[in-house]
Amino acid sequence: DREKELRLIDPRDVPGDALVYGAAGVGGGVEEEILERIRRRLGGLPPRERYMERAVLVEKLMSGYLGEEPYALLAFELGCGNTMLPACIAAMVDKPLIDGDCCGRAVPEIELCTLNLAGIPFTPIAAVTPWMETILIKKALDYGRAEDLCRYLAVASGGGVTIASAPLRGRELMRSIIPNTVTWAMEVGRAIREAREARRSPIEALLEATDGHLLFEGRVTAFKREGRSGFIWGEHRYEGVGPYEGHSFRVWFKNENLISWLDEEPYVTCPDLLCAVDAETGRGLSNWGEGFREGRRIAIIGVKAADIWRSEEGVRLFNPRHFGFDIDYRPLEELVS
Repeated sequence: DREKELRLIDPRDVPGDALVYGAAGVGGGVEEEILERIRRRLGGLPPRERYMERAVLVEKLMSGYLGEEPYALLAFELGCGNTMLPACIAAMVDKPLIDGDCCGRAVPEIELCTLNLAGIPFTPIAAVTPWMETILIKKALDYGRAEDLCRYLAVASGGGVTIASAPLRGRELMRSIIPNTVTWAMEVGRAIREAREARRSPIEALLEATDGHLLFEGRVTAFKREGRSGFIWGEHRYEGVGPYEGHSFRVWFKNENLISWLDEEPYVTCPDLLCAVDAETGRGLSNWGEGFREGRRIAIIGVKAADIWRSEEGVRLFNPRHFGFDIDYRPLEELVS
């Protein structure tokens, strides 16, 4: 709808009793045998063309269950489709989007969420599949269980399901989210664009805008990706160029980049950010796309996680051991120093 407009609202300006909830897509890769079963039973894979219709339906399902329309919508994570999805829903239903999110980055699992740290329940959860089927989960044991339930719905739906969940009041926002991250992401993008237009280094602009660290620059030597259990898993490998010549770098991802190795020694890890960008343009690359072609020159930028993830409770929840790696988290500024 070309008449709709996206409006951002600072979380500090949301009335204390106003209703806010989040929306997201949950899913990833699915084993081929599951996709084949869907093809046999339903005559094909899930339709994708009704994406926005599905997004608006999930908002109506949640509002109908709560008996109250939201004052604003919230992004659960930053810098990916799950920022744009609630933004589009908000515009379509003439509501603002909260300028903030619940991660300060993108994450692969529901439980890796600042609402979890703040004790805000993730339920109720309204879910809509690509076939416009509707599911309402009124209560889940905890965030881990909510992750499992939503992930299994995504797998049964060929890889993805749209949800709305975690209703909270305006008075709870500042203790449970990371504020002003949407405008921060826009400022980062603007800095890169303006640098390119002025024929300046977009990498330097990116480092300045994020207070980030250049961890490595090299050419892609390998990229592998596997769809499994509602996620995509894999790694990218690099050989160094310039000052990094003679060194190697590796990144492991589960949907998002999470753990790195420099010369096969553990290096920067979650919750800090590992951003892979084109070394010439500064444009970010997604593990979902085809950008990691062999030989492409890429810069890896490390960015400090939000302070809440540096807390004792935050590190306990979001660290390499959560993903099965025998690696202790160390703040990236200690590693690069």
